[in-house]
Amino acid sequence: MEQQAKEVGVIRQDTLDAAAFLDELAQYPSGDKIKNCMQCGVCTASCPLSFKMSETPRKIMEMIKAGLRDQVLSSDTMWYCASCYACTVRCPQGISLAEVMYALRTIAMKTARNLSTSFYQTFSDTVRRYGRMHESDLMIRFALRTNPLSLLRMGPLGLRMMMKGKLSLVPPSAIRGAKEIAKLYDKVAELEGGS
Repeated sequence: MEQQAKEVGVIRQDTLDAAAFLDELAQYPSGDKIKNCMQCGVCTASCPLSFKMSETPRKIMEMIKAGLRDQVLSSDTMWYCASCYACTVRCPQGISLAEVMYALRTIAMKTARNLSTSFYQTFSDTVRRYGRMHESDLMIRFALRTNPLSLLRMGPLGLRMMMKGKLSLVPPSAIRGAKEIAKLYDKVAELEGGS
């Protein structure tokens, strides 16, 4: 096991950290199967986006087992997951790594503060608010959440896009079903025990 950890560049921390992180993930679908991962690498070989990820799916699984919670939650791997389920279909241990990625996103949204979680939260808030995407609102709110000065850098591009009719500061009129979409968000929050 130690040799496997060295192969993927992971140094084991306190086993209590690992057990606590595994227990936390066990509350989500397929989270209880993570401990069965045998580091075969099929998940990474199956993933069409692993080349974009800072850590491959295989490495993320080993990091989880090592209890490296903060490093896992600050990784961009879960955000690149396309939910294609290729890893899940091919896993010899029957681990739904796509579901594990969903769980990691959920935990990161509740606890981690980095650009990826901020963008995902802003995107979700925008869709909830309008029932669809509104790019101007998304970028303005994202910048205000992370780096307000970046609005100055984006300003010239935004103006050119508005002049060509590609961007509008006026929010879209409420689409049919926008209230139902907001209700779905509320129901999911209720099921997750959040607000």
